[in-house]
Amino acid sequence: MSRTEIAEAGLSNLQAEIAHKVLSLAQEGHWHKGDHVSEVPLAATLGTSRTPVRRVLEVLEARGIFTKVPNVGFLFEGLPEEGPRLEELLPRSETDVLYEKLMVARGRGEVRGEVSEAELAEQFACTRGMIRRVLMRFANAGLAERRTGHGWRFAETLDNPQAINASYGFRIIIECGALRDPGFAADPVQLAELRAQQSRLSDTPVDRIKGGEWFEANANFHATLVSWAGNRFLSEAIERQNGLRRMTEVAEFTELSTARIRKAARDHLAILDAIEAGDREGAATILYRHLSRNPEAPGKLD
Repeated sequence: MSRTEIAEAGLSNLQAEIAHKVLSLAQEGHWHKGDHVSEVPLAATLGTSRTPVRRVLEVLEARGIFTKVPNVGFLFEGLPEEGPRLEELLPRSETDVLYEKLMVARGRGEVRGEVSEAELAEQFACTRGMIRRVLMRFANAGLAERRTGHGWRFAETLDNPQAINASYGFRIIIECGALRDPGFAADPVQLAELRAQQSRLSDTPVDRIKGGEWFEANANFHATLVSWAGNRFLSEAIERQNGLRRMTEVAEFTELSTARIRKAARDHLAILDAIEAGDREGAATILYRHLSRNPEAPGKLD
């Protein structure tokens, strides 16, 4: 979110971040249409004060998401069924933009594994306070940690072709093994949610998909599939792989062709079709091809 966009929305950078958190709560079903939304409890939920929350609700009222009722407060009207996606209802915050830039730069090897806030502030032409807030987000996601006494250390990532290929080989063992596990049982609700998510990605113009959004959807797909085996050790293994590949694959996303992105979504849908039809061996065969990596080909987001 640029300073101009912030000004046009009438929000400070902090308020813009709060607004996106409120939209996320709405998307997760935190309120139903007609629910009363009180500023004080919402501020407590978001870990902030009442004043910025009130301003955010007023801005979202102008977008038809809330209605302000005199002497009552705000009522939730619901999210638009069609039209702009959530991230387009409000401009992105400066913190969100910087977070993505740092993620891509680290994934491309443009940021060292251990670095100081001052170095990053100079590299990205911003304040140390902004860098610190972004690094705290990395830390909360398990992607970085503060070093004792000085600087920050980023989590291990797949930063060379050998490590990336080894990761795909390991995932073939884990994920295809999960599909063949005798205890494998797909959750119908989760399966429907995965199908809807992958269908949306398949139908959305590629220039409207962000690398982080694509990665999270794909990571969720593979983690959920493995979770249906009911084996926590398999689930822990795939979560570890998702953490290792996050920064690399968010960076790779900008280099992938439209055809490759579409094929990944189609593969996911075909795997779900086979699982729903009770053909787990067929699903494992599709998954094996899906994860098989040609060492001569550019990166893939699976």
